Amino acid sequence: MSEEPRLTSPKEVRALLAQLGHRPNKGLGQNYLIDANILDIIANTADIQPNEAVLEIGPGLGALTERILPKAKSVACIEKDPTMANYLKTRFSGFTLIESDALDVDLDRLFADGITKVAANLPYSVASRLMVDIAECAHRPELMSLTIQKEVADRLTAPPGDKHYGVLGILTGVFYKNTMVKKISPTCFLPPPKVWSAVVKMERRAEPIIEAEHYPLFKRLVKGCFSQRRKQIGTILKKMEISPVDDILSDAGIEHAERPEKIEIERWAALTRILA
Repeated sequence: MSEEPRLTSPKEVRALLAQLGHRPNKGLGQNYLIDANILDIIANTADIQPNEAVLEIGPGLGALTERILPKAKSVACIEKDPTMANYLKTRFSGFTLIESDALDVDLDRLFADGITKVAANLPYSVASRLMVDIAECAHRPELMSLTIQKEVADRLTAPPGDKHYGVLGILTGVFYKNTMVKKISPTCFLPPPKVWSAVVKMERRAEPIIEAEHYPLFKRLVKGCFSQRRKQIGTILKKMEISPVDDILSDAGIEHAERPEKIEIERWAALTRILA
């Protein structure tokens, strides 16, 4: 491996990309993470054990891949870009490569087959959707260590009452405890994105906060209410023709005048159960 380009050297990565005839695609969110410390933090946050199967989404040139391969029993990588996929095949062995858009992969099947951890520098254009899709899987992984845009990380980890608190944090928060691990400067990437990024950790809850049979209603309710997040919850529910509004809210421990962004996941769950 010593003659291989160092994936944490800006100079060597630039030379490698030129050699591959590849220009990073903004649409695919191709900003290559080249900071060794941050890569180590992502790999270590995943807490990979020797008997575990790991999924990486969007490995690119493999800077994170080379850190997780020695730790895991098996690694599966989903890579959409054909140039990156071909390079990964020449650089690494002993891993499974799925050449596809992650949004088109049956992720639940991968998790049902034994993958318990996800470690990834997620493509920023689809990060929010992917995190919700994975959280909603029946066989959702135990832990995810992810790099995402800081703005998205703020929404993922915000507490009730915070301006960033909303649908993403609530829907994933039903299934996971989300925490911010490390903020990342644009200079840690090649090319540097225009925004800051962050490493987040998502740890699966022992039990989801809402039951599976009530989750579709819960999701519709939360999305509907947050589309009018500045209005009082009582007013929103009246518009939805839910009655008797004040009795229902009282039973859920919610005041008529509260705004959606003040209501914790547990009270959204209580409201859903009453409406169900």
